[in-house]
Amino acid sequence: MKVTLEKQEKNQVFFEVEIDAQKVTETYEKMFRDVSKDMSIPGFRKGKAPKKLVEKYVRQDLLERDVIDRMITESYSVAIKNLENPIEPIAEPKINVVKFSVNEPMVYKAIVEVRPEVKLGQYKGLELTADPIPEITDEDVEKELENLRKRYGQLITVEDRTVQEGDMVILDIYGEMEGEPIPEGTTDNLSMEVKPGNFVTGFCEELVGMSVETDKTITITFPEDYQVTQLRGKEGIFKVYLKEIKETKLPELNEDLIKMLGEETVDSLKGNIKKQLNFNRNNSQILRKQEVLINNIVENSETEVPESMLQREMYAMWSNNEGALLSQRNVDKEILQASWENWSTREDKIEEAKKRIKSTLVLSEIAKTEKITLTSEEITSEIAAYSRYYNVSPEKLREELIKNDRLIPLMDEILSFKIVNWIEENSKVTIIGEEETVEEPKEEAVQQEETPSEETNA
Repeated sequence: MKVTLEKQEKNQVFFEVEIDAQKVTETYEKMFRDVSKDMSIPGFRKGKAPKKLVEKYVRQDLLERDVIDRMITESYSVAIKNLENPIEPIAEPKINVVKFSVNEPMVYKAIVEVRPEVKLGQYKGLELTADPIPEITDEDVEKELENLRKRYGQLITVEDRTVQEGDMVILDIYGEMEGEPIPEGTTDNLSMEVKPGNFVTGFCEELVGMSVETDKTITITFPEDYQVTQLRGKEGIFKVYLKEIKETKLPELNEDLIKMLGEETVDSLKGNIKKQLNFNRNNSQILRKQEVLINNIVENSETEVPESMLQREMYAMWSNNEGALLSQRNVDKEILQASWENWSTREDKIEEAKKRIKSTLVLSEIAKTEKITLTSEEITSEIAAYSRYYNVSPEKLREELIKNDRLIPLMDEILSFKIVNWIEENSKVTIIGEEETVEEPKEEAVQQEETPSEETNA
């Protein structure tokens, strides 16, 4: 096989591959025999008919297409390795078959998108500052105490008043636009929390003051960034029938609730809440220091974001957010497509995706420059830690990770943590107004189990 580099532009490599005639012939003959084995021809047992006769029954165009596909599949990865300078593809290649004929050399050209070059700025020896996270106050403790009560609250039906903000209501709704039903706009027994911005902007505000077993027609204008493209800026009319009003009854902060929360007194409960809030504050401060450091390094580095990487990142972001929510509602494919098209054109999401990609590229370049890698012992240790959390053997967890294509993402995550730790060790970030930087929270301060992120779940 002969591989010739034609040119390289930015993050694209153009090369030509020539496969010798003998390899082409051998592949064709083998695939022809495979097809012949299963072919039924009158007067002959399967696989026993003469080749000349079989050729009359074989779709030559389909067979040659399959031969071409196999030749490309078998030669592409080898061709990349045979290039003078190694490349790191980030997308599927664009292939153009230049020449193919049985018993002759096959020639194809490939355009491959590769990881773009990164020009690092200063990434070690930095001395930066970060804004402090506000101190925990008694008001913060009271708010968290109120959240605890809400967590154990009960929804009860009310009949002696109208809808108030914060209620849960049960509705039948029918929506239309320009005289036609709105897709997914008709629902019976819809449970909804009455709060500004819920459902469609302006809708819940119109529910306030309604009584049970009454109707109301609500007219709203869909926002310009609404997930369903064809509804943006249009006027929607919703006919609403209110079936039920529910409010949350909070439990009294009494001895029973305190014991349920594993505490002895109100003071001990508040004390532990404050410890937990301080623990969270310290963690937030550590994350803020990391963010300041990484943002500075990324901003001072130069690289381009390839379109293919941008589209994949955008789609991943959509799939994990709006796409996931819509899928849970089992909406039509048209609505999913409209949602994705809207998401993919939003400037804020595009900028967020570019920032994520650039951060990944810069961190990867630092790892390559400083030879930061994962050892097999580190991977084994991390899997063992997660296996204890999931209460399965490390061997079983590894099998599940491999089976579900999650081992490589887990390794990437572990390596990212290692790179960030290296960066922190080689620079300094000081909290404004504090003489010393915030230290890692001690385990004895508040016991908290480490929970793996969704991305590393087996």
